[in-house]
This record gives sequence, structure tokens and C-alpha cells, in this order.
Amino acid sequence: MTSLLVAEVQDYAILMLDLDGRVATWNAGARRFKGYEADEIIGRHFSVFYPAQAIADGTPEKLLATARSEGRVEQEGWRVRKDGTLFWASVVITAIRDERGELRGYGKVTRDLTERHAVEMARRAAEERFRAAFTHAPVGIAITGLEGAAYGRLVEANPALTRMLGYGPDELTGRTLTSITFAEDRDATVRALQELSVGSAISVELRLAHREDREVWVLLSSTPLPDPTHTSLRCAITQILDISERKRFESHLRHLADHDALTGLLNRHRFESELARVTAEVRRYRRRASLLELDLDGFKEVNDRFGHPVGDELITRIGALLRDTVRTTDIVARLGGDEFVVILPEAAPDDAKRLATRILDAVRACGQITVGDQHAQVTASIGLTSFDGDTALTGAELVAEADVALYQAKAQGRNCRVLYDRTTPGLRPVTGGRSWTERLRAGVEEDRFELHAQPIRGICAAETERYELLLRLRDEDGDLIGPGAFLQNAERFNLMGAIDRWVLGRAVRLLEAHERAGHDISLSVNLSGRTMNDLDFADELALLLADHPIAPGRLILEVTETAAIVSLDRARELAAELRRLGCRFALDDFGSGFASFTYLKHLDFDYLKIDGEFIRQLSRTPTDQLVVRAVVDIARGLDTQTVAEFVGDDPTVELLRSLGIDYGQGYHLGRPGPLELVLPPLDEPVAA
Repeated sequence: MTSLLVAEVQDYAILMLDLDGRVATWNAGARRFKGYEADEIIGRHFSVFYPAQAIADGTPEKLLATARSEGRVEQEGWRVRKDGTLFWASVVITAIRDERGELRGYGKVTRDLTERHAVEMARRAAEERFRAAFTHAPVGIAITGLEGAAYGRLVEANPALTRMLGYGPDELTGRTLTSITFAEDRDATVRALQELSVGSAISVELRLAHREDREVWVLLSSTPLPDPTHTSLRCAITQILDISERKRFESHLRHLADHDALTGLLNRHRFESELARVTAEVRRYRRRASLLELDLDGFKEVNDRFGHPVGDELITRIGALLRDTVRTTDIVARLGGDEFVVILPEAAPDDAKRLATRILDAVRACGQITVGDQHAQVTASIGLTSFDGDTALTGAELVAEADVALYQAKAQGRNCRVLYDRTTPGLRPVTGGRSWTERLRAGVEEDRFELHAQPIRGICAAETERYELLLRLRDEDGDLIGPGAFLQNAERFNLMGAIDRWVLGRAVRLLEAHERAGHDISLSVNLSGRTMNDLDFADELALLLADHPIAPGRLILEVTETAAIVSLDRARELAAELRRLGCRFALDDFGSGFASFTYLKHLDFDYLKIDGEFIRQLSRTPTDQLVVRAVVDIARGLDTQTVAEFVGDDPTVELLRSLGIDYGQGYHLGRPGPLELVLPPLDEPVAA
């Protein structure tokens, strides 16, 4: 017990002062943290322990005066050790009087509180920093109660939060978090508060209600504040970030991802999802539905005669017409070009046929095109198929049935509708008896595809043997089908990658054979957007070229503006790989739209093929001449050669030469035909 008292006493400096304030006694505690030995301090005035400023202010004398008048005085402040260092001290001075009340001296007890003072100062500084951050933060911050009457209430809200929600200062204080949450998101707020109350941090996106009754999307992140003493109100610090702009942008991106840019209708990707959903519901709930596929008759003529802007305006009108004609429950989509589809939930075959008739009448009425003194009439052909809970077909197979009916409608004279009949085997498109999926797969697997070639002649460039390879499909009856009839379906059924590989395999073997024969030729091959998005394609082509080596620059890969390149970064990476393999690149249909310039900005091309729309009437149209001259200037600036498509006569050739066009392609310069008739002759046929 004695040792404990000694230790405690050693934590204090205990002094006795005489009437003048000089040190009369000096204990071990004083020696320990003030640094003086007793013989160094006895008899000296106690002001020696005070900083110079305190002495100048008369602090020691004031303390003694207060002790004399009031009997006792307490103070905290800085004091000085013998070595000149400062420490924070708690001082108690007591006046000592005898039994007659005469003042005999003073008792002075000093305790070193430097560490506690540092902790307190740090705490205050932290509080001040938090208060400054809380008040001036650009994001909303609130203190949220987690127990008692304050549970779920905003104990305090900073100015940024009040501005975000349209309230004045302190108007949010005391309100519950759920009361300022949009009704649809209140359950999420309740769950978040429950997690906070058990000590879990939360982060949730929800909508808060602005004072003007509009929604504000926020990211609400909250963390319970620790209370080691368990004496304060349990609460959480809640940060509220306004993400309304991000949500609007995300909504816009989702809309773009699901909708056709020209018409605002659903696009192919979203249509396929909706068709899968409807077919699943039909099977599960034993319902019925129909599918309508529409293709415009005469649309190509409109584009050719009046230009793409008029064609785009017509497509937009047809899209609006379909929206206005179908039921609100029907689903309308544009698959591309002039092809539209409508999913008709709960529509029997007769219902679908009646709707198709109304659509045909409406298209015929709005399909009259007049530009100046030129006129054109556009109608529609419609293929229909119906299905119910017993129809064991996939969405792709239903689309194939609608395709069959559509081609039958075109074969019957157009401007009519045909309902697919599964009990009538004779109902087939004019191009064969199998669905498009079957015919296209057979084209690859049974080698039904054929290649034709068209010469590309030098105009200003040196005359070289250049050709573009053109794809054809041989049907079951031996007739050749042009790419316009099947490439769209190949895209739909994800077969373009396989077709591209088939064409490139043949092209590389052809080039190898012609090199062996001493023929100096190059071949151009079209690549789809799907292949340009496939980085594995470079490795496959490298293996092909390793087995069939050809000279660099012989193989030219063409990308059209309509190629749906999803990632230009990925396409650029693939293009760099293919260029290292010795391939060259051409941008086809240049000038027909804005995608050309986007591709030109991000991808390096060796050739620009000018869209035939600007070449057909070149000798008679000054505007087309200006466009072609501008393309030549762009190409020269990029060190790129130019190719004019659809060259039709000698005056056009001479004008192209004067404009500086390097190459020309068109019926006047060379018609497409079978390889053996167009390419230089080979002694032996090329193996497939």
C-alpha cells in the first residue's frame, strides 16, 4: 500500500510555497517531470515553471491572489521544465491558513497531462476537420440515427444534401430516410437500415424524392459509427451521391443497344430476346401467337433513283406506320435494311392475316414517292407464321418459316401476304426447299458456295491485274443466288464467320496457284463486321498462310460501311495483326454515310472504294464531281489509293482520270463472271 501511494505521489509535483510564492518543499514527483533537484529549486519563485508570456501577463501573481481570496484555484496550461521544454499541466493552488485564519503559505499540486492534452487536441482537430468536410463537401452527407426515436432519421444533413433535394437549411433534420425515398424504392431503404442497425456497411442505388416531386437517382453509402463507450446515440455516416446524369446516360445506352437508330424500333438483338420470351410464355401457359415479317417491294429502286436520304426517310415513315397500325401489345422491330418484323401475342392466324392486310394497305398509301418530276411506288410483301403451346419450334425456326412465307408472297406478285402452312410441303421460297439456315449451312458444308470475279482496272495507277471476288450460292435446282438474297440471313443466323472463312480459304489457295503459274494478280475479299470483331481470326489466317504462302500485298480485305464493327479498338488490333501477315485493307462504299469517316479515323486503309452512288451520274452531276474530288484529296492526304465503283462509260473513265482516281470497277471496265472466265487461265483447277 505504501509503495502504491509513493508511485501515485510520484505522478504529481507537490510543492509548498511561502507567502511570497517561493518554493519551500519539493517532492520526488516534481523532480521527475520538472527536472530540478531540491537544492536547485528551494527558495526560488514558482514562476520559474511558467513560460515567458505567462510571466509577462502576471499569471503566477494572479493565481496566488485568487487562492488567497477564494481559498483555492485550478488551471490548465503550458509549463516549462528545467531543460526548457514545455508540458501541459493541471495546477491546483490552495491557500494554507492557521487556526486563527492567518495565511501561512500555499500548497501547489501539479500533474503532467501532456499526453492527454495531445489526444484531446487531436480529437478536436479531427472534429473540426470532419465538421469542415461535412459542411463544405460537394456530395450529400447525413448523420443517420440507428436506435430509439432517432432510428432511420436524419440527425443532421449537410448543405449539399439539402441543395440536392431542394430543401432549405435544417429542413431535412429529423425526417426519416424512407420519407424522402421514392415509394418504389422504400423497401430497399428499409433493408439498408436493417443492415446498418446490425453493424454492416451498405451501398445501394435508389431514388430519393426531390421537394418538387421529381426523382433523384443516388448512390447511398453508409457505415455505422463505432461508439466504444456505448454512451452516445448509435448512428451512421451516410454519403449520398447524385447519379441522375449517369442513370440518364445508362438509360440512353440501353435504348441504343436495344433500338434501331433510324426508326426507334427494337433492333435485331432485342427482337430475338423478345421472341424467345414470347415463345417461352406460349409454351408454358398454353397460349398462341403469330409472327409477321415484312419486306418492302421497290425499295432498292428508291435508293438507286433518289438516294439514301429519301430511302431513310421512307424507312422512318414505315416504322412509324407499323407502330400506329399494330396493337399496343404487339412488338415491332427493324431487322435491317427494309426488313421489319412484328410479334403478335395472343393472335390467331385469322387475326394476323387481318392485321397484315391493314399494313399492306397502309404501306401502299404512304409508299408513293415523288421527287421533282420523278415518281416511284413502294409496296410490301408479308410472310406470316402462327404458333401455339404445342409448336415445338425455336425462335430462329419460326423466323425461317416467316422467311419462307415472305418469299412466297414475293413470288405471287408482291403487295400480298402469305401464311406459312406446316401441312403443305409445297410452300417454299423460290430459291429452294430448305430454310435459309439449312441452305446457308449446306453452302459451307456441301461446298455449294461459288466465287465469281470482277476486274478492277487501273485508271491513273499502273495497270495491274486486280480482281474482286464475289460470292454466289448454288441452290438445289442449280440456280445461282446473289448475295443480296442470303447475306442478311447469314448475319441473322450467325453464319457470316463461317462464310468469311470459306471465302478466304479459297482466295488464298487461288493466289497461291496463280503465283506458281507466274501470274501477277491480287484479289479483294469482303469481310463482315462479325469477323472484324473476332481476334481469333488472325491466328486462323496465319495458319492458312503458313500452309499456302503468298507474296505480301496480294490479298486485299474489304470492310464496308455497313459492317457492324462493335469495338473499333478490337478491329484496329485485328487489322494490325493481319497487316503484319501481309494483307492490305480497303474501305468499301466510302462516302455513303458517316460510318466511313469513323472507320477512316480509327483504322488504316490502303484503298478507298468510292460508293457507286457518286459515280453513276458523275459526268452529268457537278455535286458528285465535288464529292469525288474531295475523296481524292482525303485519300492523298492519307497516302491511300482510290477505287471508283459502278463505272459505266468512257466519259466517266476520262473524268475519273482527270480527278486523279487510281482504279475503276464496273460493267464498262469488266463484268463479273466465273473464275475460269475472268481470271488468267490455270493448267489445273484449284482444290477446295
